[in-house]
Amino acid sequence: MATPVVLFDLDGTVLTFEGPPPGPGRTALDRAMRDLYSMEDATKGIRVAGGTDRALARSMIERLGAADDQAIERVIAAYVEHLRLVLETRRYRPVGDVTGVVATLRGRGAGVGLATGNVRAGALLKLTSAGLASAFDLTMGGFGCDAEPRAEIVRIAAERCRAKLGRGASDIRLVVVGDTEHDVRAARAVGARAIGVAMSEAAGVELAAAGADAIVRSCGDELVNAVWV
Repeated sequence: MATPVVLFDLDGTVLTFEGPPPGPGRTALDRAMRDLYSMEDATKGIRVAGGTDRALARSMIERLGAADDQAIERVIAAYVEHLRLVLETRRYRPVGDVTGVVATLRGRGAGVGLATGNVRAGALLKLTSAGLASAFDLTMGGFGCDAEPRAEIVRIAAERCRAKLGRGASDIRLVVVGDTEHDVRAARAVGARAIGVAMSEAAGVELAAAGADAIVRSCGDELVNAVWV
C-alpha cells in the first residue's frame, strides 16, 4: 500500500494571526518596500493569501518597473528581517491541534512535510512564533525560495519527502493541505489529493469551488481521517 505523504501549507492552514490588520506578513512586506523604495502601502490591492513570497515581491516591484531577480532578492531579505522584528510583539497561533495531528499522522505511518509559499527563513520564523518549529522537519518541504509557482513548490516538496523516506514515486500517495484555491490547483497539477482548511465561510466556498476533495475547519481528527479516505 502506498504511503501517504501529507504536505501542509502554513498561513491559514497550520497557523494564523489574530489581531488588527494588516497581519505580520503583510506588515513586513510593506515595511520592506518602504525602506527599499520609499513606497507606501505596497501590498495594497494585492492578495497575499495563497501567494508565494517571490511572486508577491515581483508583483510589488513591477509597479515600479524594476522586477529583476536581484531586486526580488533584496525585497525578500528585507522582508525576512522586518518579519523577525514584527513577530517580537505580534505572534501567530496554531490552527487547531497541529502538533497532535502531525504526531498522529506519523504514528500511522504517513510522511509529513511542508509546501508553502513562504521562503524557508520566513517559514521558520512563523513556525517558531506559533510554537510549531519542532513539529515539522524543514528538510521535508518546498518553499517560496525554491520556486514562484505553487505547483512547482509542491513538486519539489514531494521529491524531498520521497528522498528522505527512501520511497519511489509509485510508493507514495500525495496529499496537499491548504486554505486557498491555489493550494487545490497545485495539488491537482501534481496528481495529489487536496484537503482544504476553511476558517471562514468564504474560504469554504472558495475551496469547494476549486474542487477540494475534503474541507475541514482546523487541524484535528477530521483532517487526519480525510487523509485516509
